[in-house]
Amino acid sequence: MDETENIHGYKSRVLKIRVVKKWRFVGFDDSFKGSKACIFGCVTCDNQVEGFMYEEIEVDGFDVTEKIVSLVLKSKFRNQLKCIFLAGLTFAGFNVADIVEIYNRTSIPVVVIMRREPKIEEFISAARKLEKGEERLKIIERAGKVEKIGTLYVQLAGINLKMAEEYIELSKLKGKVPEALRIAHLAASAVIHGESKGKA
Repeated sequence: MDETENIHGYKSRVLKIRVVKKWRFVGFDDSFKGSKACIFGCVTCDNQVEGFMYEEIEVDGFDVTEKIVSLVLKSKFRNQLKCIFLAGLTFAGFNVADIVEIYNRTSIPVVVIMRREPKIEEFISAARKLEKGEERLKIIERAGKVEKIGTLYVQLAGINLKMAEEYIELSKLKGKVPEALRIAHLAASAVIHGESKGKA
């Protein structure tokens, strides 16, 4: 409490209220079976779920980048999001997310999170066997090098490694990955398979 003097000369006490920052994150994960595929986005604040985003995507297609950008830009949470977490670089097979484009169009940092170190040579070989394989590889190359935070492997756009580590720590509740990714995985797999399977 601080004492202040009003225009009449009387002293009064002013209560200073400390404003606590609210950190909001969105995590995107996918699920697919046959030709049916979707991405789910989960928005969290203080590790509590605040909302969801949903879109269908093509298996081995080229639309996941546009779908993620569109979902984020039209979201009511858009101006409050500190980071976009992605559960890997590829969705629904080899539908590759262009994290540089996502960052450039949303102005929100992007962090790709993987539990295991990607086998790049196998990845490249598989991509080349698909239609427009070289185009897919260019998107992968733009994502930059794979770095490590704790036991996780990450790729970054619009953010440095130190800040990415801070955001991951702030966003965790259960396990090693951000809560937004964990919930997004459970929701996406339930839509496609009828119940939640595996883990993000």
